[in-house]
Amino acid sequence: MGYDYNLSKRTALYGTFSRISNKNGGTKGLAPNAAAVTPSGNSTGLEVGVRHAF
Repeated sequence: MGYDYNLSKRTALYGTFSRISNKNGGTKGLAPNAAAVTPSGNSTGLEVGVRHAF
């Protein structure tokens, strides 16, 4: 899930949220280099920032 909010023509706030719920011994994570997920565990990520075009 993600959201962008434009403050002006060149500046925006953004945020994203992700969650993976593994079942049956799955160990998938949100990124290839993410910390190891325990079997049947969950992985959650949050990103918030400001973007400005120069």
